[in-house]
Amino acid sequence: MTRRLTAVLAFALTLVAAPTLARDVSHELGTTTVPDLPKRIVVLEFSFIDALASVGVAPVGIADDNKRERVVPAYTDIIGTDWVSVGTRKTPSLEVIASLQPDLIIADKKRHSTAYDTLSEIAPTVVFDSLGGDYHGSVAQMSAIGTAIGKGAEMDARVAAHQEKMAAYTDLIKPKAQGLSAQFGVANAKGLWLHSPASYNGSLLAMFGFSSRMTPDGDDGTFAKTYVPTTLEQLSQVDPDILIFGEYSDPSFVDGWAGDALYTGLKAVNEDKVFYVTAHNWSRLRGMLAAELTASDLVSILSASE
Repeated sequence: MTRRLTAVLAFALTLVAAPTLARDVSHELGTTTVPDLPKRIVVLEFSFIDALASVGVAPVGIADDNKRERVVPAYTDIIGTDWVSVGTRKTPSLEVIASLQPDLIIADKKRHSTAYDTLSEIAPTVVFDSLGGDYHGSVAQMSAIGTAIGKGAEMDARVAAHQEKMAAYTDLIKPKAQGLSAQFGVANAKGLWLHSPASYNGSLLAMFGFSSRMTPDGDDGTFAKTYVPTTLEQLSQVDPDILIFGEYSDPSFVDGWAGDALYTGLKAVNEDKVFYVTAHNWSRLRGMLAAELTASDLVSILSASE
């Protein structure tokens, strides 16, 4: 811990009495005792905003990548805009987090495990696998977060409503998805990353009945990687029936493939089944709202594919 962070933390502790610790919450890195009803919550991933907004709780700090507009209106309509940015999701500022005097921090396993001990010195910290997890794990996290913030019943109701909505989407999508392979990937100016079946979006596509033509990369025949950097040559080997891109830049890396024989030879390109979606919604949010937005987009994609 830096000297500055130590000083900030010591000052924060002189301003607030220790909260009454009353609830044990199991998470990816163990069990943490949290306040009965935490009031000053800091979240370090967008899916955790989704969880809090689902039960009408506003965080005091958000790792918003220093871009407040990335917190979508569907969330700000509920949580407002008074949160303090604690920096990027990858490397949030521990000093800013400490200055907010949080009584609960919700962190990501892949991004923040190495900082867990320091975060836990600042406030009780629970850790879930947002970045590296799949859709089903994301929904399970919602229930655990509901318990952590003392809103278990309210979260159970939101999860039930979400599952009902997703079941209705599945009934619409699955009959049309049978026998089709679909692939989602995100592109920026430097490259393309395909989302494997182990990823949030890959598991959603599988749930809706789409197959994947990606080759397993794990020793046991499973997918070890969630986000796979991919060349045009590698994409041509996957060659899905439906290709879905989310672009983070304009122009993006894949735009440079226009006219390339290998690209125009892709089945999805030949059959006009290449679709563009909002990358932020599909790739970064990873909460219940994200799943519902993805399902709505897939209904439109399949309609346009007919």
